[in-house]
Amino acid sequence: MEIQPSRVSVVAVVMAVAVAGLAAGARVCLAQVPAPPAGQDETPPVPLAPPSSSPTYPPAPPPPTPPAPQAFPSSPVFGEAVGPPRYGDRGSAELALALGYSSVSGFLGGLGFRDFVVDGLAPGLEITYASGGDLGPAYGLVLATLRVVPVRTTTLALALTGRWGRVILGDHPDGWGVGGAASLVYMVSGGIGLEVGYELLKLYPASFCADLSGCVLQGPVLGLRVVL
Repeated sequence: MEIQPSRVSVVAVVMAVAVAGLAAGARVCLAQVPAPPAGQDETPPVPLAPPSSSPTYPPAPPPPTPPAPQAFPSSPVFGEAVGPPRYGDRGSAELALALGYSSVSGFLGGLGFRDFVVDGLAPGLEITYASGGDLGPAYGLVLATLRVVPVRTTTLALALTGRWGRVILGDHPDGWGVGGAASLVYMVSGGIGLEVGYELLKLYPASFCADLSGCVLQGPVLGLRVVL
């Protein structure tokens, strides 16, 4: 079929008018939409959930309380007394009062002092005077002593005492003596003790005791001990 030119022009004009109308309508719709304020995001904010009254997770447990420091008993110093006091404990001192009798020396009395520097070991000094007996003159002794207490309890102790020092005789040259004693010490109460033993003292040199009745002084001893 043959289309005439006048009809083609009319169709083209109609289509152009329709396209122009659609474009104008689109501009009118866009003009009616309000623009968002300047600086504001076009995406609407997401509402936040209200805080819950209880936390989502359980609270952390409190830190553990450190244990209280344990009190340990202090270690005793070497030689320090532990428990009830005993005769010969370190740090104790002893005042000795002695009485004795023998056929050679007669009656004697003495005074001594000892200091226990360690448990059961005490150096000391003794001064003794003897009246003299039937076989010997009066004499005096100034002796250094060392007492060892190998066995001791709260009431009873075994004491071994070594002695060495000067022997002084009236109207006679002086000499020396060395010896010892073994005794038992019974503690009564309040630091008071009684000592019963036997002692022996060898006199030297031989020239010193040549004109005496003998070169050995020996006999039982009864003493009073006061522990300070």
